[in-house]
Amino acid sequence: MARKIIAIISFILLTVSLSYAKEDVMFTSSPTNIYMDNTHTKAVGVLELGASVTVLSKKGKYYKVLIKGWQQKGLTSAIYAFKGIRIIKAELTPNGEKFLDTIKTVKDNDTGLTWNEVELKSMWVNSKDLSANMDKVWSGAAKLFHERCSMCHALPKSTKFTANQWPATLRVMAKRAALDRAQTDTVTKFLQYNAKDTKGKILR
Repeated sequence: MARKIIAIISFILLTVSLSYAKEDVMFTSSPTNIYMDNTHTKAVGVLELGASVTVLSKKGKYYKVLIKGWQQKGLTSAIYAFKGIRIIKAELTPNGEKFLDTIKTVKDNDTGLTWNEVELKSMWVNSKDLSANMDKVWSGAAKLFHERCSMCHALPKSTKFTANQWPATLRVMAKRAALDRAQTDTVTKFLQYNAKDTKGKILR
């Protein structure tokens, strides 16, 4: 009986722990500044639409966050969401690059390129630009995609192309779909995060 109770308690604690971990991960609903401290006056970069962060704490309307991602060796201003996939997660100022920590370095056997897994610790972002609901983040982009990209032909699936193929593909279609620059960027990000090689990938 005691073992059964312990097992039940352990299961509940594990469920709570997993639920809490999921709630810690949030996503940008629009591009937002990254600040180095809680004065929110010194921006060290910008988080792009759909970028994931781990929330560490909250003070007022700002979240202290951990930002993780990948950089191609030698290119230190851009953080990518995944190794070897050109989805820009954040763009840093020269000052912002100083706060980067390298977790590990790996070589991509397919391309021969070297990538660093990196993180920015204890950065601050405005909570109004974050959402725990990915469907909410992509609702506007998905609506644009469905309305504009089916005017001339059947709507293609987001998984028809890889994340690296979608930007060039959409540039060709954007004029016919009457998408302006901002709308094109939004739909591109949506398609990249839901592409053949990224859909269902874990974001952290």
